[in-house]
Amino acid sequence: MATSDSGKNYHDENRESWNQVIIAHNSHKKDQHEFFKNKGSTLFQEEKELLGNLTGLSVCHLQCNAGQDTLSLITKLGAQNPTGVDISDTAIDFARQLAKDSGLEATFIRSDVFDYFDETEPNQFDVVFISYGALCWLSDIDRWARGVHRILKPATGRVVLIEFHPVLSMFNEEFVRDYPYCSHGKAMTEPEGISNYVARSGVEGEELYPGLVFQTGIQDFRNTKPSHEFCWSVSSVIQAALSAGLTLQTFTEYPFSNFCKFYTDMRPERVPEGVRWYPSGQEFPCMYSIVASKP
Repeated sequence: MATSDSGKNYHDENRESWNQVIIAHNSHKKDQHEFFKNKGSTLFQEEKELLGNLTGLSVCHLQCNAGQDTLSLITKLGAQNPTGVDISDTAIDFARQLAKDSGLEATFIRSDVFDYFDETEPNQFDVVFISYGALCWLSDIDRWARGVHRILKPATGRVVLIEFHPVLSMFNEEFVRDYPYCSHGKAMTEPEGISNYVARSGVEGEELYPGLVFQTGIQDFRNTKPSHEFCWSVSSVIQAALSAGLTLQTFTEYPFSNFCKFYTDMRPERVPEGVRWYPSGQEFPCMYSIVASKP
């Protein structure tokens, strides 16, 4: 089934917005190729425990952005030639060059994930991985779940999702409620496009991840392309997975945000993998994870 015309238009406009912001995001991450040459990793303990050892397994990382988490599957978990898929031309170009400069082998594919589901071979991956800030860019959560089911191997295939919680996304940077918990498939348009959120998540000269230093990079970035997001409730994600034929194995919520500072007054905590952020004076779910298998 193809993406609806309106959904495809939203995805295409998001592609243009991502194409503008990718370089700004990566301008704050110093010497990334050296970081990965030295077996650096952008993975946190949560996803490492969920994924486990990937040696000998076929792995697909959907909505892989500029490829840092994809390459970390190699350096930290033993994946061999994982496949990364993303809609942004700039992100995939960056990921391919980063892999080459780092001496790591990964396959990066420029595609809307819905198109990828339709065009790639079914039943081919042991593990499908989705990480951080991915589902909000999808116009149809049921279509996503059916696609994940399609590309997983039967009997042994599993999907590992670690994602920012929709509760976290209800508030703006000043912690004022500005967005719904669930938009029920309705797009929420941001005329100013995707922001340079990496710029507010680090301090000059300090490490974003062990061995990867934050630098000032591009300042005062302005995106000229609008973006469109979709708020999917946790129940809608779980129900989509179940309706697609996946079997739920684990569901976990976390009271912190790994690496990304959503609000101005969030409190940082440095952990071995990097920095996690807690809402100041509040405790509520900031991330969640799902592991599901294909029977």
